[in-house]
Amino acid sequence: MLQSFRQIYQRFLWHWKARKKHCVGFHVSNVPRLLQRLEQHGVPSVVLRWFDDVPRTPEEERRYTKDVDLLIDGAGLETAIRLAADQPGSVRCDVYSSTGRRGSTYSGMPYYPPVLANELLANRELYDSAFHVPCRELHFRSLAYHLTYQKGLISGIPSGCHLPSDPHPKRDYGRLMAELAKSARVNIEKPLTLVALHEHLKRCGWNMPPDLLARWPRQTPWHQWLFEREQELLRPWAETLSHLLVFFIREDVTARGLAEAATQMLREKFSVLAVQDLSSEQTERVMRQVRGGNWVQHQKTTVVPPKIAIVCYDLHPTSAGLSEAAQRANRQKKDAFPFVKNANVFFKHDIRKRLNEMADGPLKIQGIHGSDDAYESLHMIEAIYGKDSARLIRQFARQVLGPGTGDHQRRAA
Repeated sequence: MLQSFRQIYQRFLWHWKARKKHCVGFHVSNVPRLLQRLEQHGVPSVVLRWFDDVPRTPEEERRYTKDVDLLIDGAGLETAIRLAADQPGSVRCDVYSSTGRRGSTYSGMPYYPPVLANELLANRELYDSAFHVPCRELHFRSLAYHLTYQKGLISGIPSGCHLPSDPHPKRDYGRLMAELAKSARVNIEKPLTLVALHEHLKRCGWNMPPDLLARWPRQTPWHQWLFEREQELLRPWAETLSHLLVFFIREDVTARGLAEAATQMLREKFSVLAVQDLSSEQTERVMRQVRGGNWVQHQKTTVVPPKIAIVCYDLHPTSAGLSEAAQRANRQKKDAFPFVKNANVFFKHDIRKRLNEMADGPLKIQGIHGSDDAYESLHMIEAIYGKDSARLIRQFARQVLGPGTGDHQRRAA
């Protein structure tokens, strides 16, 4: 079917704006109709929250002054742009994609990590015969994520630490979350605080990954306090195993039969402590708890999951050439790697280059993802091994430092 001039123009305009804006969004009429048409075209979508506020009639649209927050499948973004062009109107829809495609992000980051966004889209339910929304349990988790990490102190919910929250939030989010927890039969610590929400999300595997928390583009004292709190839990082992590194070999490497080559490249530089083929359960956990460049192929919608984890120790760390290596790795920001103190961390970029040369294909492969410091490494080990991580960390300590190492940490725990 030929595209109309309006569709072509709107598509051009949307992509032009996306070069400068993180979330371009749409101005449309009849939001429920747009979402129904998306479903008909095989593009899953959900209204993320405040379902009763979505205008249903022309009169409601004229009075509507807020935004409708939508999450859609990233593979269907072009379809959404085209369909929205057919329904121009006054209702602003902020459209976030599951894969964080340009123009559909939150400050340059996916609104939710892709694995969580896909869970929302896969577990949606029809609301009032009009449009799809997250199921009740995931509605609670997704809203808790939004309030804990994106709004933070401005939510007005008590922080649970020394930091004061906004006394005049836009909504009574604390009351709303308490009501939603009751209706969704969610057990959560009382009194309700941001710390309590964070701990609940951790138990569900819905917390913001620590490496994403550290890089969140809208940093506040709350984000910094929460990140430091998570780091403190790992401090004894991070100081004991200060040059621990973890690397993930991604599917675009294993699918080309280059996993062993990548492993050998790591052996050139580091002492390899463990090579772990990831089970489906481990892969899921890692994708939830490790940012990994969002595990999406660069500027695409294809998920490239981790398949192998390699735990290493650097016996010869160096700070020589650190700033130069960081600038070569990221030309946009000189301070893009604030936690890297060892220039050998950037060896992963050399590996990526060599793997791409070996692959010799039209698509650039991401290949490998790695930690920046011992704290990130320990978080990654927890994601890989789950409840068995403490035993494995002690094992790695013995491999590096000899028998008996870490006994004091074990007794303290």
